[in-house]
Order: sequence, then structure tokens, then C-alpha cells
Amino acid sequence: MTDTQFARFCDVREKIRLYISSISENAQWILEAQRTVYNARGYYEADLETPVVYNLALEDITAKSEPRFIIVADNPGIQEQKAKNHRYLVGQSGKLAVSWFRENLGIDFRSSTLIINKTPIHTPKTAELRLLVRSAGSRSDELAGLLVDSQREMARFAFDLLEILECPLWVSGIGELRPKGIFRPWAEELRALCLGAPFELRERVWLFRHFSMNQFAIEYANARRAMMVDPKEAQNTQKASLVPNPGVSDPGATYAMLAEIGRRNRTTILGF
Repeated sequence: MTDTQFARFCDVREKIRLYISSISENAQWILEAQRTVYNARGYYEADLETPVVYNLALEDITAKSEPRFIIVADNPGIQEQKAKNHRYLVGQSGKLAVSWFRENLGIDFRSSTLIINKTPIHTPKTAELRLLVRSAGSRSDELAGLLVDSQREMARFAFDLLEILECPLWVSGIGELRPKGIFRPWAEELRALCLGAPFELRERVWLFRHFSMNQFAIEYANARRAMMVDPKEAQNTQKASLVPNPGVSDPGATYAMLAEIGRRNRTTILGF
């Protein structure tokens, strides 16, 4: 990052930290609703430690860091909220992402990405956010509003990072971005911001299926079989940043395929 980029990144990082801290300060009632979800779904309540999670990996980013992708995951799961972690995508989905990036792009996932979520509010599974709202009892409406507000705020942070860094915004997860989906408020906020942004910036918004259960790997493999990418498209500014390992034949072509898939999904879901 340039000095200017890093200074702007630090400003956004601090805003993210303060915003999540502001929710955490009054999160005891959210924790009670989460306990209800854990008991209803048969999780071990002892595993529940952190109701609202800030990604401490953001603190590892320095002026010398060169993020290749801004990753937007869903919300913190069981592994992410554990006190020993407080980092995003450290469960099974994260392990699949680490493996895919190494084998197909020849880069280290952890050092080459900056990860945020669509909301910092924890549930073991994303779909359980609906149950979490119902489990808040008399404060269900308040929690529903907080969930929406947090998504809009996190979408604004994602857009800020997209403006600062010269890399794609990799949005992981498609289904819940659709109308009536859990993360539709996040999608609508990002869409509104992007429609007022330059074309070049909008083109760096890519949407993919989740890393979990190999959904993304399957999506990529299917697209690779179905589509022909002009080798010339692989000659882009990112190629020099993607260092191949012996098992990666052409990371530049992989990047071009990612752009094709991600932009196609973006058009379908966000309409631009």
C-alpha cells in the first residue's frame, strides 16, 4: 500500500473497530438470545463466548501489506467467535479457501486478503440469524433493526475499502443476497453506493458462492468447463502479483476466470 492508502485504511479499520465495539458494549441481551439458539439447536452453550465479533486479523495489516482481495463473508460462526480466535473464516470454510487460493492462484490466503463480514453478529450458522431474531423475545424488533443497520454499516465499510485498495471485492455467498434473503439490506446498500461510483470501481465487485461445502470450488470448476477465456484476458495488472507455485499452471488465467464468474453473478444479483 502507498502511505496514503494505508492512512485511509487505518481510518476505516478504526471505524469498523469502534462500530463493533459500540454494539458489543450493550450485547448482553444479544448473548441471551444466542444462548436460546444454542439450546434450541443442540449446540454446547459453553462454546458461546462472543456475541459480536471484530476481526483481529485486520490489526495485522501494515503499510507493507498488499491485499489482493477484499473478502466479504457472512457472519461469525462458532470458530470465529471463540476468544482464542476472534478472526474471520477460520473454520472449515476458511480452510477450504486457504487450500483453493494456494492451489489455483499460488498465493497465501491469509496474507493476501482482507476479510470483513456482512454483519458482526454471531450465530453458528448464517440461516440461524432468523431464529436469533425470534429468540430475542420482547426485543425481537430491536434485534431485527440492529441486524439491518449492521449490514448497511458493513456494506459502507466494504465500499470504503474498495475505493481505497486497487483490488476486487470478493463477496462470498449469493443466495441470501437475493430479495427476501437475510443479507438483502447489505446488498441493497452496496448496490446504491456502486451505482454512483465510477465504472472501473463497480467492475471490481465480484460475487461467488460460499467456500463452505466446496460450493465455490464446484462453481469455479463448472464455469471452467463451460466457458472459454481468451488468454489475452489473463494479461492484466494483477497477474504480476500472483506468484505461481509448481502446482499452478497459469494464475493469470485463473484470475480472468474469476472476473468472468464474479461479474456475471454480480449482474444477476445486484443488477449492474
